[in-house]
Amino acid sequence: MVTLAIDTSGSGLHMRGYRANALDAPLKETLASAMIQLSYWRKNRILLDPFCGSGTIPIEAAMIARNIAPGIHRKFASEEWERIGKDLWKKARVEAYQAIDYDVMPEIYGSDIDPDAIELAKANAEKAGVDDCITFEVKPCQEIVLPGKYGVMITNPPYGERIGELKEVENMYRALGGIMKENPTWSTYLITSMEYFESLFGRKADRKRKLFNGRIKTDYYQFEGPRPPKNL
Repeated sequence: MVTLAIDTSGSGLHMRGYRANALDAPLKETLASAMIQLSYWRKNRILLDPFCGSGTIPIEAAMIARNIAPGIHRKFASEEWERIGKDLWKKARVEAYQAIDYDVMPEIYGSDIDPDAIELAKANAEKAGVDDCITFEVKPCQEIVLPGKYGVMITNPPYGERIGELKEVENMYRALGGIMKENPTWSTYLITSMEYFESLFGRKADRKRKLFNGRIKTDYYQFEGPRPPKNL
């Protein structure tokens, strides 16, 4: 038996082409996109990521809202194959660009305690062509004010894996749980490797999925708030 594998993409498919620089432990674009699509969030609802880092979740959400094809900003190894031909690639890219809906203006927010991360997020969003519909700011999660009702929080917070960081992360999770308790119309979707996260957050998740963030085994906790009224 023989298995023949042909590399059509070159660099990994999670590399969309808009993230020239990233932080030490970035969330892969493909995982960020999956987290969004597993949530209640739709382009007419508010989205907030209070641990946005280099902006991957807000940027992926904005690209989904505007129907921007993943990988539109990058090259693929198969573009050099003579059998396919450059005209077909050109046609596919033209169709992808024509499908983008720039009239859509989703309400998306990203914040982080690290000023350098926010500057990086702004640069990445501009490269992805969605900087006009994401508001980034430097702010610790304990100080966030949820913008409106029936929003969706999707985030990848610190896990407390580093020495001396655990207590700080535990307090952070408690504070986040308190904020969400005061805002019952919001839905929360959060990925972490901390197995006792629910006890810190103060609520049992409605759903929980096993996911791998790189080589780290994590749970994707889903706290589902009410659907917004149809007239909103």
